[in-house]
Amino acid sequence: MIIEDDTKQTLKFIAWLIAIIVVLYFSFLLIFYKASSPVRNETRELNQIVLQKSPIKRIERNYHLDRGVNSYSAKGIAKNSQTYYFIYLPASKKAYLLSSKKGVSETAVRNKYGTKYPGDKIIAVNLGWYRNKAVWEVAAKNSSGDYHYKLYEFKNGNLLG
Repeated sequence: MIIEDDTKQTLKFIAWLIAIIVVLYFSFLLIFYKASSPVRNETRELNQIVLQKSPIKRIERNYHLDRGVNSYSAKGIAKNSQTYYFIYLPASKKAYLLSSKKGVSETAVRNKYGTKYPGDKIIAVNLGWYRNKAVWEVAAKNSSGDYHYKLYEFKNGNLLG
């Protein structure tokens, strides 16, 4: 009889423990979902603006950069197969349309960074707005585990000091 009572208590404890873990898991999921909601909403708004107000008809990629100015960007293709970048600043409601022919691509920036820092692993490359110009930001991690951030001008691919 004593063994049965101990077994019942143990099973009850394990059931409560599992229930608490499940509740915590879903609570964390909800918190992270809510925390990322503004970015999803801004990206959705950006995509609507891009398709309505620019020659871009198909969006290929979205970017987000916050370097003092919060900016959301999209890369897309127009009817004439020309590639464009569209940068939107939600705080000021300003937007900029950039032809890929008048700047450097994400691939070019990745290659430029990789050549200069061959041991680093590029984590992300984002297009955005910094000091009144379009820039590419490269986020990378070196072999020591340190993070590095470099900004390159969209127009010519030059590294910003």
